[in-house]
Order: sequence, then C-alpha cells, then structure tokens
Amino acid sequence: MRSIDKIILHCSANGPNSNIGAKEIRAYHMLPVSKGGRGWSDIGYHYVIRRDGTLDVGRDITKAGAHCTGLNAHSIGICLVGGVKSDGKTPEDNFLPAQFDMLAKLIRDLRLRFPNTSIHGHNEFAQKACPVFNVAAFLAKYGISKMPDAGEWKWPHFKPSEFTKLWGSGPMPQEWKDALDALEKLRAKYGKPIVIAKSDYSKGVFSCDLKIPYSMADAAMQSGFASVREVPGVGMRVYIVGA
Repeated sequence: MRSIDKIILHCSANGPNSNIGAKEIRAYHMLPVSKGGRGWSDIGYHYVIRRDGTLDVGRDITKAGAHCTGLNAHSIGICLVGGVKSDGKTPEDNFLPAQFDMLAKLIRDLRLRFPNTSIHGHNEFAQKACPVFNVAAFLAKYGISKMPDAGEWKWPHFKPSEFTKLWGSGPMPQEWKDALDALEKLRAKYGKPIVIAKSDYSKGVFSCDLKIPYSMADAAMQSGFASVREVPGVGMRVYIVGA
C-alpha cells in the first residue's frame, strides 16, 4: 500500500443538472486525446460523489491517481459532480446537501485507514477555482479537522459549554454527552494516554477498564475526545484518550 498524507477535493466542472458518475468520467479520462479525452489509463479520481449523494468508486485507492500535478503519489482524489453553472464554464458552488453529507462520511472513513492525512481543495495547489466550494467552511460545519492529529494524544480540556459549541446548532446527541462523562472519568483516573476500547466492527467495543457501548466510543472519536487508529492487517479501531 502506498503512503498517503493528503485528501484532495475536486469538482467535475459540470452543470447542476448533470447526472453523471465515475463511469462517465472514466470514459472521458480514458478517451484518446485525439478524440477530445485525456488519454489516461483510468479515471483520475479515487472517488466520485454524484448529485444525489451516491458514492462511486473510481481508481483503485492503492494506485496513484491523476488529479493533482505533483501530489498524486501520496494523495487521494475525491470529486463532487457539479461546480459550474448551466453554461458549462462559469464556476458556481451548486453542490447539494446530500453530496456534502457523503463527503464528510467518506473523509471520516478514510481517516480511520489513513490517520495522517490533511484535507485540501485542489485550488490550494493549482490556479483553479476547483473545487469551487469553501473547503474550510465545509470542514468547520462537519467538525472535521484540516490537519491530521499531531500524535501527542493530549486531552483538549474542553468544558461542556465549549463541547456544545463544537457540536453546533441543535441538541447534542445523548451518546456524546455520555461519552464526555465517561472519558472525563477515565482521564482523571490515568495520567497517560490509554487505549479505552478496541473494535473489530462486528463484535462490538471492549475497553481496558470501562466497558462502553460502541455508539458511545464512536461518538467520542467523532467529537474529538478520543483519537482513533486502525491496526494494519487487522482492521480494528483503537480509541485512545490522552492525559
């Protein structure tokens, strides 16, 4: 498996009514240059998110993509269908909520496999409008950090009121509140980073000293109160809370 340290976001530069996915983009990317295509061996992106939020798998993630010059070897390319007006050329943030919901889910899932990845828009590395939408605002809305965990495993010392601000508008899920209480008790008990739970996805969650539901551990990870790593070759999530 190649080393991956970046997730780069793109748009397909299609209008708001374009009903296309990885199949159509792959056909264009593989079409010979003489016929108006790119002449590549495969689709350039690893994932494509259609207008309705459906996720299409593109190029094999184990292979370098063709989506960002100079950074393909160590990155994952995700493309959202849309990004221009109906005229086919004027940049426009016309992406739909279902697309952003899927993008957030995909990024979280990828970070379980590749925890040292940072998130970027294509326009950070090229003189392009792509991906057109405000990546920083998207990350903030979904509570996703741009940069990977520094690996220090330091407890953030958030107060409940600050935790509520991280959640945003609307009531905070009860399991997040439960996770906060459980992890605070663990933090007070131990003076160093500890593994609080391990999961093999199918057998539930088992902690070292405190048995907690899978939903609680997962909520703790998503909220930032626990860090997560995937054990190579085993596929287990490891939830860690720092002192």
